[in-house]
Amino acid sequence: MPKRIITTKAESKLGPKVISISNRKGGVGKTTLTTVMAEEVANAGYSVMMLDLDSQTDLTDINLSQNEDSNLFDLLTGQKALEDVVVELPGKVDKKIIAGSARVDEIQTGVSNTLAEIVEELKETYDFVLLDHPPSLTELSRAGYIVSDQLLIIAEAQQLALKNLISFLLEIKELQLKAETKLKVLGIVANKVDLRRNLTKRMLAEFKRTYPVLFFENYIGVDTAIPNAQFNQETMRDLPWRARTLSQFERVIEEMIQRLQ
Repeated sequence: MPKRIITTKAESKLGPKVISISNRKGGVGKTTLTTVMAEEVANAGYSVMMLDLDSQTDLTDINLSQNEDSNLFDLLTGQKALEDVVVELPGKVDKKIIAGSARVDEIQTGVSNTLAEIVEELKETYDFVLLDHPPSLTELSRAGYIVSDQLLIIAEAQQLALKNLISFLLEIKELQLKAETKLKVLGIVANKVDLRRNLTKRMLAEFKRTYPVLFFENYIGVDTAIPNAQFNQETMRDLPWRARTLSQFERVIEEMIQRLQ
């Protein structure tokens, strides 16, 4: 059996954490990281709640096999209570989700206070509240940043990604200055890393040079196990082989936990 990498809840001194997982660019792996992180910290004994803030509802589609009658839109608009929208995910671990909705971007007012109340209630029950963000800065996404303790950015090791990242961090800095928030940038994780390409190695070095403190030492590679697991709505541990990137996810998550302590 592979050696356990992630610090368990019993070994940890962490209090409840609300973490936004985001980037202003789509398709970089935000939803994948959120899903795998939820599974792996739950396996380590933590209780986890995921919220899908993206109107494209990818997090919901990956984790739920059918549409839920109640979702985040219903909760934010007062049509449903919190206990009515929480969905327990299969397995022996404490992992739940509040399904997303294509209508969340219709909410333009009052969302910040409402989401803050929801998140405060969730923190009384869950060790981790993970917010999966859309690439655009919607009213709901902005509210998600404000109510979060930490922002974890996931990015591809590409030149344009670095340029976009600089702009994104400036947006976050402006938000921190203008809004009443405890939000801090936890770090930047490189995803879809292919070390067979010289350009990838150069870009990893450039990320590290530009953000020596924020840039994670650990990264996530390219692996067909990820789309296979998502297509079958399985966890990576359910696959009939041990995915190469599973250990990489574990090391990234452990680095995150160490940074949080």
